[in-house]
Amino acid sequence: MAEAYESSLWAIAVKGTENVRALQEATKEFAKCDSFRIPGAQLRVGTLDSLMSLSDDLTKSDIFADQTVTKMYKQLLDLKPEATPDIVGVPTVTYTTMRWEWDEAKFQLKQPLREMCEGISQRIAALDEELKAKVTEMNVLKGSLQGAERKMQGNLMVRGLADVIKKEDVVESEYMMTVYVVVPKYAMKDCETSYEKMAQYIVPKSGHLLMEDSEYGLYSVVLFKKSFEDFKHAAREKRLTLREFIYSEGAVEEEARKKKADAAELERLKGMLYNWCRINYAECYGMLLHLKAVRVFVESVLRFGLTATYAQGMVPNFKSFLLQPKKGKSETLRKALAAMYSGSAAMMEGEEESVAPGAGGEFYPYVYTLIETEPNISA
Repeated sequence: MAEAYESSLWAIAVKGTENVRALQEATKEFAKCDSFRIPGAQLRVGTLDSLMSLSDDLTKSDIFADQTVTKMYKQLLDLKPEATPDIVGVPTVTYTTMRWEWDEAKFQLKQPLREMCEGISQRIAALDEELKAKVTEMNVLKGSLQGAERKMQGNLMVRGLADVIKKEDVVESEYMMTVYVVVPKYAMKDCETSYEKMAQYIVPKSGHLLMEDSEYGLYSVVLFKKSFEDFKHAAREKRLTLREFIYSEGAVEEEARKKKADAAELERLKGMLYNWCRINYAECYGMLLHLKAVRVFVESVLRFGLTATYAQGMVPNFKSFLLQPKKGKSETLRKALAAMYSGSAAMMEGEEESVAPGAGGEFYPYVYTLIETEPNISA
């Protein structure tokens, strides 16, 4: 039976002198361990002050990027619940652990980190705004269709009357008019015998039952326009409801045509939005991974500093990994990592209780950030 794994990945970094094999051995019972391929030796370090300032800003950028990716993920599932969102045909977790690498064509390694991160955040924000606009356009059309559906539903107090009242039910002239009265079931017999006395100028025997449902009956009554206010007052006293309605030739057919056209347009917009989200979910997720990589890089430099190498001079002193915990093993994995690294020189002397930059109030003896490959959309 195959092992079950969490969808969340832990992006961690430890001191460059730590033994990779020891980490793999210590965690193999609780998680998969892959390299997080951050080009640390090529990224620009900058000054300590600039790194500390960027670390704080990256926390906010990271949160916003996560939120945008989650919106796209949710939208894809809303449009096609049977299809799990992926990255160019590859499951997101597989892409992250095995396929992802730094895209230097889009994000040049020698570019200042703040400039790079601000550019990524701006591109994500633009996609977020475009998504909102597309979803709003679709929802407006969806609302129109729901409104058309509501017209055909409900009782006679609220439903549309265009498909109930026919041309022959309408009498309109300079002096005469037809009113439409909604009568509760219990009052229908009384109304049929008394409606002619509700005002002075009502056409005798003009009352006709047009439709009834489980609660009400709809009657048409012909009267002289000068009696309308008296009839309206009498109806209010009897707790009868007058429905306003203006007959229009072909209204039912026109509404049906519009409903059909709106339904076809909604399907077209759904298809376009799904394709847009598939492409831009992959794009946005890729940018999110670059932000995560920069965040791990920055926090690692602040935590572990630089080390001298023969070939490249001073380079960041860290190794980075992606851990995928087994189901129910997250706490055990956390303890195994703590046992390995809590006694290391990761924490500077006298700062055992301090919070690492960007750690969000939780301190671990290694750099840590979370990558969600299947966001929780129920929250």
